[in-house]
Order: sequence, then C-alpha cells, then structure tokens
Amino acid sequence: MGCGSKMYGYRKCMRYSLFTSNLIILLGGIAAVTVATLKLRDQSYFERLASDSLYKSSCCVLLGMGIATIFLVAVGTFGALKEIKCFLLTFIIALLISFVVLLIGGLLGYVFTAKESTPMKTGMLNTMKKYNKSDSIRETWDTVQVHYQCCGASNHEDWLTVFHGIEKVPPSCCKDLNTVPTCQINAQPQDIWTMGCAYRLKEGGTVVGSVGVTVSCFMIFSLIFSIAVFRSIT
Repeated sequence: MGCGSKMYGYRKCMRYSLFTSNLIILLGGIAAVTVATLKLRDQSYFERLASDSLYKSSCCVLLGMGIATIFLVAVGTFGALKEIKCFLLTFIIALLISFVVLLIGGLLGYVFTAKESTPMKTGMLNTMKKYNKSDSIRETWDTVQVHYQCCGASNHEDWLTVFHGIEKVPPSCCKDLNTVPTCQINAQPQDIWTMGCAYRLKEGGTVVGSVGVTVSCFMIFSLIFSIAVFRSIT
C-alpha cells in the first residue's frame, strides 16, 4: 500500500514537472516562430544586397522546428494526462529528433555570426556602386539603413566610393531626416548611423542562435520527465 502510494506520488510529481517543462518549451516554440519570421523578413531585405544561404537556413530550421514544437507539446501533454504510452513514446522520439535539429539550427546561427564576413561585405559594396544607377537598389538600401539604423556595409565611409561630390552619404544614413542635406555633407558620427549593415545582419544570426540553443536545452528537461512518466506507467 505504501509502495503504491509512493509510486503514485512519484508519477504525479513527474507529470506536473513534464507539464511545466512543456509549457516552457511551448513558449519557446512560439518565440522561435516569431523570431524566425521576423529574421526571415530581415533576410529578404538583405538578400537583395548580399545573399547568404547559411543565415536563411538557420532561420528556416528555427521556424520549422518552432512550429513542430508547438504540435509536439500537445501530443506529449495529452499522452501524460491520459497516461497513454504510445503517445508518450512518440513524443519522446519526436522530441529527441527536434532537440538535435533545433540545436543544429541554433549553432548554424552562431556559425553565421562567427564566420568571415568579407564575402557578404563585398556583395554589399558591389550593390552600393549601383545606388545612383538603379531605383530598386537605392530603395532597398534606403529601407535597410532607415529600418535597421545602419550605414554602409562596414561603416559610413563605404559610401565615399559612391558619392564623389560634397555629399558623403545618402540621406537614409542620417539619424534625423530633417538635417538633410547638412548631415550628408558633414557626415558627423553624432548625426549618422555608425553601425555597418553587415554587422546588423550578423546580430540577427546571434539572436537566431540564442533562441535555437535555449529552446533545445529546455527540451532536455521535457525528455527526462517524459521518460520518467513513461517508465512509471504500468
């Protein structure tokens, strides 16, 4: 009687622990979908200036696994609630696969951040040369610089190869558009965005990597608790 009561208490404790960890990874899955969607939107802008498949791949992995995580939580929670072993076993296997894939996706984000940025900057510099020749490129650069508060590929000095008159940067580099064209002529650090757009894109890789790795780490707890619940069901 006492042994059975202890076993029931243990199973109940593991179930509630699983529910708690599932709630956390559910929130993580929602966060992953949100972040990946936003970063894919960012990537669509930057892709017109410099393409990088690694960043897009990490975002796609994060998005796909974020959606999968939301469905997995429903399966795992239902299996633990009803104590259905086949549901729990499916959840454990799928969660293990999701953990590996999501971890890889997160690491890809970090790899993108850490890798040599010269090819990406070169691509940006090539499109900058067409700023005054192509309306679409000019519109893209202006949108990116205003929205992401950056200027040039590495910094504002990149524009010196494009603007050869008294203006040194495009108006979208100015923090306050009301200061145009004075801001363009003087190009003082206090008046223009000093961060390069290539670095802004790399910041996105860090965010993607952090979310992917964090959510995958929380999955470990769900795996442990779900295995414990599975083994406690007779």
